[in-house]
Amino acid sequence: MITSDPAPPRRAPGQLFFRFAIVLILAAMLLVPIWIAAFPPLLDYPNHLARSFVLTHLNDPAFPFSNFFRADWGAYPYLGMDASLAILGRIFPIETAGRIFLSLCALALPAGAWFFLRQVNPGEEATSAWALLIAFNVFFLEGFLNFDLSIAVGLFALGLWLRWLAKPKLAGWIAALAVFTALYFTHLLGFGIAGLIVIEYLALSRRPLRDWIWSGAMALPGVAFYLHSSRVGLSVNKIVFHGFGDKLDSFQMILHGYSPRLDWISLAALGAWFLAAWWRNPAFHWRWRWIEIAASLFILFWGIPWMWGEGSDLDIRVLPFLIIAILATVRVGPRAKWLAVVPLLLFAARTVSVTQHFAAAQTDLAGLARSFDAVPKGALVLPIVEGDQDPIERPFTHFWAYGVIRRGWFSPYLMDAPGETPMRIIHDSYTPDGFWDHEYDEPPDWKQVRSDYDYVWAYDVSKYSAPLAGIGEKIYSYGPLEVYRLRKSPDAGTTARPSM
Repeated sequence: MITSDPAPPRRAPGQLFFRFAIVLILAAMLLVPIWIAAFPPLLDYPNHLARSFVLTHLNDPAFPFSNFFRADWGAYPYLGMDASLAILGRIFPIETAGRIFLSLCALALPAGAWFFLRQVNPGEEATSAWALLIAFNVFFLEGFLNFDLSIAVGLFALGLWLRWLAKPKLAGWIAALAVFTALYFTHLLGFGIAGLIVIEYLALSRRPLRDWIWSGAMALPGVAFYLHSSRVGLSVNKIVFHGFGDKLDSFQMILHGYSPRLDWISLAALGAWFLAAWWRNPAFHWRWRWIEIAASLFILFWGIPWMWGEGSDLDIRVLPFLIIAILATVRVGPRAKWLAVVPLLLFAARTVSVTQHFAAAQTDLAGLARSFDAVPKGALVLPIVEGDQDPIERPFTHFWAYGVIRRGWFSPYLMDAPGETPMRIIHDSYTPDGFWDHEYDEPPDWKQVRSDYDYVWAYDVSKYSAPLAGIGEKIYSYGPLEVYRLRKSPDAGTTARPSM
């Protein structure tokens, strides 16, 4: 059994209504930043949204996408957003569908943490209020939404597994199997981290062999799909480990938002919360099994490389699971309800910070969006973008992808990763590599650019203004953005355009 604690008593209708009202208020606070923003300022989000739009309209005669892309659906990991938007995008306009998916991500993580912690410490769900502080975590703010969703799905899967372990029934096992399989399709790393937690818990609990067999069977569909369809990461030629200083900086991302001061206050408050929960509290006791699991996740963070193959930020992906495991290390008793005011106040402050940041970004993003009207539908557009800010401060990097949605552009940097994403680019065009590094060590081949594209969407690359003016005319500018219509040389190749 997980715990010998008695089941919590039934609550009066008035208490249930009060709790329901609190949940509605918290949910509304999570949704406000997402729905007030015409353009959620999240780094990778527009690129993922545009890919989903292309897949939805691949055979739509109103768009030329079939000339440039093809679908490649398979039993790959990382399909959470694409699969969700494949459904939502047929019901709602794609930008509305995107906000619905963002809403799902924001709501699911605190809900998953609550469900998981409820299995670990029944009756002490108030502790899960701290999970509200990571609803807008660094992965959400960078638009790494498949992994962000996998944190929530992973917590639901672990919670169902713990429930089955406490009361082994076939229905409970099937439910856990289904969610672990869904976790694989959401993100491979979320699937792997949840699996490591399962293995360590079984080992620390000295569970019988039958529990190992039935628990391992929950992972079989995901493992089979991976070996059959993806195998991403099995062969790599690039592994990068960060040094101690970089690791220490990365660890600060455990509560990373738009206000560094608020981040530090939140971390200090978490420590103070533990002290207040322990001080002269006879109901307090440590859950040593989860202390060992939290310690192993902490050690894992220091041992994981920053990059494996093409995947980066691998080490910090342990941190959301670590903070939830830390919350599972204590049983506080009745005092937990009163102490919940601490994370709730911090959540309110952090939500105000996120909302203000989203709102403040809209003026500049609207200025960038007006560039889409200057470019005709179905144009071939090359983005050239630089920027070395914190990734959560770079909503411009993939903002050009809204041109794919709103004007049916072809751009060569929609994310095409075989074995991961369900879309392939079939149009062969010149693509300078500097885009993915956000820095161009060498200038693009301007002859190739003029030959293969109609327009250039150039952001914060004033060093290229002169050569771009040599092959085209500037037709729009806003702040660091310049858009050029390219002049075709007599011998430049031509690309047939279907009518829009």
